[in-house]
Amino acid sequence: MNVIGVDLGGTKILARSIDVTTSKAKKRVKSPTPKDGPESVLDEIAAVVAEADADNACSLVGVGVPGLLDRDGVVSQCPNIDGWDNDVNVKAGLEARLDRTVVVSNDVNCGAVAEHRFGAGSGAADMLAVFVGTGVGGGIIINNELREGARGIAGEIGHITVTRGGRRCACGGYGHLESYAGRAGIEAEARRRAAGGEPNMLVDLAHTGRIKSRHLEQALLAADPVTTELVAEAVEALAIGIGNVATALDLQRVVLGGGVVDKLGQPFVDRIGESPAFGGFGSKTCELRLAERLDDAGALGAAIIASER
Repeated sequence: MNVIGVDLGGTKILARSIDVTTSKAKKRVKSPTPKDGPESVLDEIAAVVAEADADNACSLVGVGVPGLLDRDGVVSQCPNIDGWDNDVNVKAGLEARLDRTVVVSNDVNCGAVAEHRFGAGSGAADMLAVFVGTGVGGGIIINNELREGARGIAGEIGHITVTRGGRRCACGGYGHLESYAGRAGIEAEARRRAAGGEPNMLVDLAHTGRIKSRHLEQALLAADPVTTELVAEAVEALAIGIGNVATALDLQRVVLGGGVVDKLGQPFVDRIGESPAFGGFGSKTCELRLAERLDDAGALGAAIIASER
């Protein structure tokens, strides 16, 4: 069965025509995410879907969205997309544009499903997927099924408190995992330190632009003191959060991916597992693995979830 899977991100929209029984894809279409509000975003999603399935062979579309949404497909918060500051019925809007059935899911949950079915989570009935990028997101699989929770926020590991009264998170809270391990949180702290008279290589490399995962890799390899300290804090925060969730849910496996993890690789994952700060009963309670699906995880997971709903 072929389904169109769409991964909506802050910078790009990716669509693929996917056989959900094998994970093989026929076509890959990518387009920049519009910056002038959600209606333009929906228009562009419709355009990439039409290009990915020019012969209109797929009647079902799955869309992964980086925001909070309800079961009717209404997205209430989408902080990584410019101009998305009100509730938007993504399902209804896309169905009107495409004349096809549309299923909307959280993008991190889509990534978790993709890794569970066709990636590093394969064979584990109970697992947590953690994606460390601009922020930190997570998805939980229990007894081979995605668990979304009563409000759709199950797995939001980035907003677990790891330090009481710690750094301010983008959500407004304090001491959240995301504020220590997410790329944006690391950038905010690096720039705060530079402004306070503590120069660092991260700011030097990025100048006034965004500090990217590759800058983290470069500065860490160069043993920049501030970067070394910030990455150590990220490792500790991830170890605390992952360990506590893995213990609470008795998980077999934790899969780690996202831009930061992809760039820093296995040594970064090993440091998390070996950290004395690993929460709960420690890292021996679960197996840590690098994600395998990488760029196509969101689209693949969106297609799978759509096919099962």
